[in-house]
Amino acid sequence: MCAGSSKLRKVLACFLMVCALALLAVCSRGQNADEEFRIGLLLPLSSTPALSVSQRAAMSLVARVNAGGGVAVGGRRLRVRLLVEDTGSQVERVMAAAARLISQERVAALVGPYFSRDALPVAGVAEQSQVPLVSPSASNPLLTKDRNYVFRVCMVDTVQGRIMARFAREDLGLRRAAVLYDEADAYPSGLARLFCEAFERLGGQVTARESYTTGAADFAAQLARIRASGAQVLFLPNFSKDVVRQMTQARTVGFSGGFLGGDSWGTDSALRDLAEAEGAFFSSDYAEESLSGQNRVDAERYRKELGVPLDKNAALTLDALGVLLAAASAVGSVDPVSLRAGIASLRGYEGFTGRLSFGHGGDAVRSAHILVIEAGQARCRKQLGPAQ
Repeated sequence: MCAGSSKLRKVLACFLMVCALALLAVCSRGQNADEEFRIGLLLPLSSTPALSVSQRAAMSLVARVNAGGGVAVGGRRLRVRLLVEDTGSQVERVMAAAARLISQERVAALVGPYFSRDALPVAGVAEQSQVPLVSPSASNPLLTKDRNYVFRVCMVDTVQGRIMARFAREDLGLRRAAVLYDEADAYPSGLARLFCEAFERLGGQVTARESYTTGAADFAAQLARIRASGAQVLFLPNFSKDVVRQMTQARTVGFSGGFLGGDSWGTDSALRDLAEAEGAFFSSDYAEESLSGQNRVDAERYRKELGVPLDKNAALTLDALGVLLAAASAVGSVDPVSLRAGIASLRGYEGFTGRLSFGHGGDAVRSAHILVIEAGQARCRKQLGPAQ
């Protein structure tokens, strides 16, 4: 049997096992919700070490809540317990972690997964087990489609694609664009498609659509075709490790146009320090310079506690946890079914990444930013309201 079929069989078996455990969890849900507010945090620390900032920020928030007596729920205060699972970058591993948290640890909610490729399969399990899942950063539109228990606090890819296409056409005045994307990953492939559709609707021309598979390191052939296509700008909706190579190789083959990207660019200082990235634009949920009031004070406190400023994923993690805490207080319960209703009815939550509201499905209605890389810093070029 081929390796691909074997892997598919393992994933399917794991999925069926998790579904069975999820049904057991629904049937046997007992009284632990009355004792503490248990939240599972699914993040790939071993494969994405930068997310350690998100983990430490989450633990700091929980410690502060507990030091103040816990979260106010129905006239009493409950201690918050955060259960962290390192999911690596394997679907089987993230599914097994979700199974443990739901069936054995009996969490009231899940925060994560962070990447669409992991979040999509786990979302089905959360829906079947009737345990709310709030993803900080998985932006694929399919994540929340036709689901009642799955939410996200980040921008959805349809919004990102439209924002960046409009910025390229209307703000930068560009007529010809190209894309290079990882076809094997749901995030870059989906975002590439949405950008192209929006750019063409606005009267632009997509002169080249080039793809590669995860793990590739040489993009010279694709980039040479992009240069020959006459593109004025190259959209790179990929993760920053690939983007660093792609920008460098693009200049090597003679591409002189600009670069655009998605929110995956927002957490890597190596990308911001790259000479080829100077003047590049990307979409983001978070811009530190836009913080005001108590959120600015709190962000500075986190900077001192963590030794680094909050990055995009850390800010989104804090907002995902904040949404859960606010929903529990609003409905006076941490029972998962009640908690889901509390999230769905939440309006105007003031988070680190902006004002968040739900009520029209699991996607937060929220603002967005377009950042520009200048002198090693990502600076806010434009802020857009929820309707834009």
